[in-house]
Amino acid sequence: MNLARSVRLIRFVISGAAALLALNLCAGRTQTALCFAAAEDVVVATVNNVSIMKSEVGRLILEYNKKTGKKEISYEQKKQFLKNLIRRLLILQQESVQALKHDKEIVKKVKGYEENLIIARFLQNQVASRLKVNEDELKRYYQENRHKFSSPPKVKARHILLRTREEAEKVLVGLREGEDFGQLAKECSIDLPMALEGGSMGTIEKGRTLPALEKALFMLNTGEISDVVTTRFGYHILTVDEIIPANFKSFKEVRDEIKKTIIRQKEAKAFAEMAARLEKEADIKVFGDRLRKNVD
Repeated sequence: MNLARSVRLIRFVISGAAALLALNLCAGRTQTALCFAAAEDVVVATVNNVSIMKSEVGRLILEYNKKTGKKEISYEQKKQFLKNLIRRLLILQQESVQALKHDKEIVKKVKGYEENLIIARFLQNQVASRLKVNEDELKRYYQENRHKFSSPPKVKARHILLRTREEAEKVLVGLREGEDFGQLAKECSIDLPMALEGGSMGTIEKGRTLPALEKALFMLNTGEISDVVTTRFGYHILTVDEIIPANFKSFKEVRDEIKKTIIRQKEAKAFAEMAARLEKEADIKVFGDRLRKNVD
């Protein structure tokens, strides 16, 4: 068996270890069937007299739900998880697999994986678990960053697009004299199929259209008609049917999002401070000349 295949196999064998991290989720959740599974653990299968516990299946389900966003799975899916565990155990019981545990490259990779898990748990204990966010912090962040929780202003608009300025000026005169905008759009505009719908541009969000059009559209009042606006597409005449002002989400709507943001900021700061302290207390030597040399 070549090294690449061996590595793939050992990754498959130890993949269940990643699910151990999901155990931390139970502590902060409401009481769920998955979290109760550990308390009511039972054997759900045996493979050559080696037991597979219900909690093992539960951990895989928890990890699966976390990745997919699903809340429930069917009994058939549970059986498939169990089947995967059985196959995993069958492979682990093979003599050739046991020998792979002593392969130097695999041992090195497993050690690296183990260290990553330990570091993750250490950071959880030293940094994340100690961070708290109070209600005043949440409300202050909301007030200082309200612009982040708003939808930009919008307009419902129509336009007539002409090939030349001369044509556009003629149409504009007709509009100023009271001719119907929608009818002139159908008769004169070259922007199909919008022309067939009276020149309708739909709802346009600020920041999402051509700068020249945006400048004109968001200066118009409802029912007003613009002067001729030039873009790379031709000569436009615009009108606004409805103005939709910027809409701010309530604090309640974004509270959880704000909390996650503040925790991430505090984690980054706490990690930087912890790392700086560890570096200060340690004897660290950096050999820059060696680092600059290319590795063969």
